[in-house]
Amino acid sequence: MSPNNGSCFVSSAVTLPAKGDNVANRPNQKLRLLFLLKTLMEKTDSAHGLTTQQIIEELAYHDLEAERKAIYRDLQTLRDFGLNIDQRGGKEWALVSRPLDLQELIMLVDAVQSSPFLTDKLTDHLIGKLQSLASLGERELMHKRVDVPSRVKMQNSDALLNIDLIQQAMREKRKIRFRYFHYDAAKQKALNHDGKTYELTPVRLIYSDELYYMIGFRDKWANAGSGHQPFTPYRVDRMLDVAVSEESATKDPRIAGYVLEDHVSPSFGVYAADKTTVVLELDDRAMNPLIDKFGLDAVVFENQDGRLLATVKAPLSPQFFGWLLQLSTFIKIVQPQSAIDTYLDYLDSTRALYQEDR
Repeated sequence: MSPNNGSCFVSSAVTLPAKGDNVANRPNQKLRLLFLLKTLMEKTDSAHGLTTQQIIEELAYHDLEAERKAIYRDLQTLRDFGLNIDQRGGKEWALVSRPLDLQELIMLVDAVQSSPFLTDKLTDHLIGKLQSLASLGERELMHKRVDVPSRVKMQNSDALLNIDLIQQAMREKRKIRFRYFHYDAAKQKALNHDGKTYELTPVRLIYSDELYYMIGFRDKWANAGSGHQPFTPYRVDRMLDVAVSEESATKDPRIAGYVLEDHVSPSFGVYAADKTTVVLELDDRAMNPLIDKFGLDAVVFENQDGRLLATVKAPLSPQFFGWLLQLSTFIKIVQPQSAIDTYLDYLDSTRALYQEDR
């Protein structure tokens, strides 16, 4: 393997140190060790190695001279430090293992590429950092990774800064201030409540449905007679002008006793209603979707008539009902009657939207 420009060649017959000259004390010795490590990281891996001569040529490209014995000492130093440097076939040296192997890096790149929370710019930046952890040969393989379908990416570049500020407010036990927006029919940002600034206590920062949400406690809804749930989710990427408030966070026993699973469904998102125990009757063809949605904790059994039933905890929400609709005739609610009635009301209201135009 040639040096970076492909034309520089230095003979291994370099000048030997004079008697009494301590190589370890030479100014370039520490720098040489660093460039040796950089060369091994970039140009070797479990499938590619460099001979001692090629290493000398690579170092010479950086104006660093070294004799073979010095290279051997440096390689041993890196080994003593704990790096897994192997001599392949008695000729080539290679850094054969890293903190993240190629398949792990590819998985992380795919996750970054497919995350809708990241902007295009940040996506490219993070992928570049991940690729820098691989050798040049492995980077070529990373370009041939599993195809990820095109995703709608985040538009708010301040989302990560918002996360930092929310975490700061939680650490300092202060409230958070922000404005909240939605998109209007012209695809423009429209501020909620005429641009009013929200000020509330941040309770949790969670990642759900590939987006970050802040669970906030609103003081004005804290009273039982308010008719509202004081714990409210806010999408972090929809928050503007975020700042840590000077006001201390609200102290309320409900905040201290907040249990995430009681308010957020891992299957149906942060806007899901309180969970209800529901019995479903299903066809065998609905088993895979059932396990995908509720996991192996779902209780599945056959009744005396041989019908397949499943007991799950689910919110009686549009998200749950939409999932039932996807499975059409393969699944239905059989208990409790209140869940059946709520689902039928949902279907009636949906049907009414189309009846108006007939």
